[in-house]
Amino acid sequence: MKQRRSFTYLLYHLVFCTKGREPCISSREAPVLFSFLESKAHELDCYLEEFGAWREHVHLLLRARPTLPLCEVYRQLKAFSTYSWRHYYADKPFKWADGTYAVTVDPFDCEQLRQYIRNQPRHHYERSTVRHWEPDDETT
Repeated sequence: MKQRRSFTYLLYHLVFCTKGREPCISSREAPVLFSFLESKAHELDCYLEEFGAWREHVHLLLRARPTLPLCEVYRQLKAFSTYSWRHYYADKPFKWADGTYAVTVDPFDCEQLRQYIRNQPRHHYERSTVRHWEPDDETT
């Protein structure tokens, strides 16, 4: 029987916002939140290629396998990070909003998006956000 080989490189730009857009993600807490999301992604056999956070939302550039439904990925990422946050920061409430912003990304033409995600604080301080990469209030 002939062996079949497959190649997939599926990238998604995901944005999760906090419930009510509460500004509870500080620059000190963002790396901790990243570690929660990264460990769950690894467990799902996914890879977080980029992460960026700003007070009330996070941007992720996620590589996922094609056999895993995207809705399951973000459901588990949000659930695990909420659970972990509540145990790590027991005195600081945290909850994600119900909605999710998710778009597919061309893996060979996404350097601008990568830089945008990495530099979230700068873009928000300078008010140089890119509208189509930021969810509106109706999305989240």
